[in-house]
Amino acid sequence: MHPETLITDLALILTVAGIVTLIFRKLKQPVVLGYLIAGFLISPNFIYIPTVIASEDIVTWADIGVIFLMFGLGLEFSFIKLAKVGGSAFTVVAIVMAAMILVGTGVGYFLGWGKFDCIFLGGMISISSTMIILKTYEEYNLKKEKFAQLILGALVLEDIAGIFMLIILPAISVGQNVSGLELAGNLGLMVVYLAAWLIAGIYLVPSIMKKIGRLVTNEILVILSIAFCLVMVLIANVIGFSSALGAFLAGSILASTKYVERIEHLVGPVKDLFGAVFFVSVGMLIDPVLLVKYIVPIIIISITVILGQMVFSTFGILLSGQSLKIAVRGGFSMVQIGEFSFIIATLGMNLGVISDFLYPIIVCVSVITSFATPVMVKSGDKVYSLLEKKLPKEVQTAIRKNTSESQSKITLDKDWNVYIKSVAVRTLLCSLMMFMVYWVGTEYMTSAICSFIDSEFAGKIVSAVIMIIVMMPFANYMHKTRNANFVKLWVKHRSNHLPLLTLKALRILIAACFVALVIKKLFAVPFIIMFILSLALIIPVVKSNLLNGVTMDMERRFTANFAQNILDKQKHERKMSENYRWLDESLYVIEFEITDADYNETIYEFTARKTFVVTIIRIIRNGEFINLPPADFVVQSGDIMQMLGTWDEVDSCTILLEDDDCIRYTDSEDMILKDYIYSQVFHSVPEKDQLLCVPIEIKGDSPYIRKSIKNSRIRNKYRGTIIGIERGNLPIVSPDIDTIIRKGDILWLMGDYKMVDRLIMGGLMDE
Repeated sequence: MHPETLITDLALILTVAGIVTLIFRKLKQPVVLGYLIAGFLISPNFIYIPTVIASEDIVTWADIGVIFLMFGLGLEFSFIKLAKVGGSAFTVVAIVMAAMILVGTGVGYFLGWGKFDCIFLGGMISISSTMIILKTYEEYNLKKEKFAQLILGALVLEDIAGIFMLIILPAISVGQNVSGLELAGNLGLMVVYLAAWLIAGIYLVPSIMKKIGRLVTNEILVILSIAFCLVMVLIANVIGFSSALGAFLAGSILASTKYVERIEHLVGPVKDLFGAVFFVSVGMLIDPVLLVKYIVPIIIISITVILGQMVFSTFGILLSGQSLKIAVRGGFSMVQIGEFSFIIATLGMNLGVISDFLYPIIVCVSVITSFATPVMVKSGDKVYSLLEKKLPKEVQTAIRKNTSESQSKITLDKDWNVYIKSVAVRTLLCSLMMFMVYWVGTEYMTSAICSFIDSEFAGKIVSAVIMIIVMMPFANYMHKTRNANFVKLWVKHRSNHLPLLTLKALRILIAACFVALVIKKLFAVPFIIMFILSLALIIPVVKSNLLNGVTMDMERRFTANFAQNILDKQKHERKMSENYRWLDESLYVIEFEITDADYNETIYEFTARKTFVVTIIRIIRNGEFINLPPADFVVQSGDIMQMLGTWDEVDSCTILLEDDDCIRYTDSEDMILKDYIYSQVFHSVPEKDQLLCVPIEIKGDSPYIRKSIKNSRIRNKYRGTIIGIERGNLPIVSPDIDTIIRKGDILWLMGDYKMVDRLIMGGLMDE
């Protein structure tokens, strides 16, 4: 690579690209098309202006362009936004990609092409262009439309599927004798690895960024971001994955940090520069001779893409439960192919499995379909109006009955849906992490440890102990069930007990299986002994209060990192509000009366027997107010109990107590905590007995840091109960007693004026 040649080529590329894209901008066409035309103009296939001298160097720059394009796509990726349209988007993508891969392969065979030309053609025409659709939506101010949100979510899923395609296609092409079972196994292992990689990245990277936040300038941030991207690319290459995959994961991990907007702004010019070189390099492959020779396949494939994507997208959106209008407008958006098609074509050429003519053909098809995109997007409304007039009423009625606008409410128990979903997600994530620990430990760590220890048996014992210790927090977290939904289902009906207990036992067995895998892999132990050892290790772990606190801390850190941007926005909105009390509308107070004349139980016995998940904050007895009664306080007939909890906790408590003959639900209206505190004045509660909420900041010298709520004994010392914690931007409402207190936490305590006096005397509050 000669510097003079490189500078000359870059000057030519950027000059021509700048002029052509200005013209396209004036014509209100996507600039991507301008890059492609610019590439053709400076290629050896166009002799009327100077051409690029060292095209092999441009290929290297183009490869870097792919990395930055995928990195930028990762930065725009949002799990939370995707979740809002996840079900519908997944349905659309599954239908469109499966249909287009089959159609594309069939078209290739119809044209008489070779096996791998047909397979790669199917892959290339199955993915729409995120960049072109996004640019079109921005130009027509459609990004906030419901159909646009659905399509953008589907495009993210298509890009993810495209990344998997980049891994599957080489396996099919190079390892032509690979069995379907082996390929499925490798793909499953890859999914596990990627999920674990992403979870670990979201857990660690945003936390590190918080630690160094004060030191990070724009210059340092852009260096760190690009460095992280390239390191992830190197790791992906070492493992055997594509550079595109590593870059995408790097961007998606950084997307969960509060610096994502700054990173996008700073890295944007770099991405635009290398991205432009990539698209120009693609345009350089346009060969007029080949285009004339293959004009018929180009026209056939272009028509196939436009009609196929439009029809299958519209059909998929309808099947996902969306209205006809959303389906038509969305389907008319996905009528093109773009950047991922070029990446797949580049992969095929590098592998040497596709013909030379396929790349320029697919580039020309992309140009044609991209030009058609703005026209099709603008035509969506007109076509919908026409269909509404022409479609038979019976068809329209059938469509409306199966769309989200008129679907009836789900008849299944909502609490079961929520509970099973949370259990499934938790079990899946923990299983993935435990499998990764097992895989890394048995494949790499054991041999490394044994190489440092003379005794192989001793090395295996050390390795097994390390793996099992690392697995324990995940086993504990997988098993956690003491939440409001569990209690509600438990108390609703006796028939729920068996499935709830079965789910609990199943998770214990899953965790025990991973421990058994470690023992089986490293030691020749009989099955029955291995099984007993595994259960003996897991059962105490799932009941460990210490591990409960550790896993809750891990969960909240991951949640805070995962939703950092949303939490930042919510905190800003709360601070801008005049009535800034985040828990005022998150906690509710309900009231019950003991009606049994022979009732005589302590608070501890009462709550334990009822499996309560609420806090008894006050008992009213003969006009006397007993605030935050201790566990040994005896409940008597006629006592009125006021209980505090989240909506789900209060709901489960209500279900439980309504079936109890000894307790009566009072006529007092359920109210949020804020209204309850203010209402004490109107209910003639003496000032000395009124309950208050006060925030306490945990500073660096606090003796409560790294202690659980239970072990801090704050309730006993100050006669106040912790009803919430603000941890950075993350609100923790009604925290578990095993929650670990950390530096910087703001504890919200509930108690009376005596509690406030004790807090002032203890130095936790200013007067």
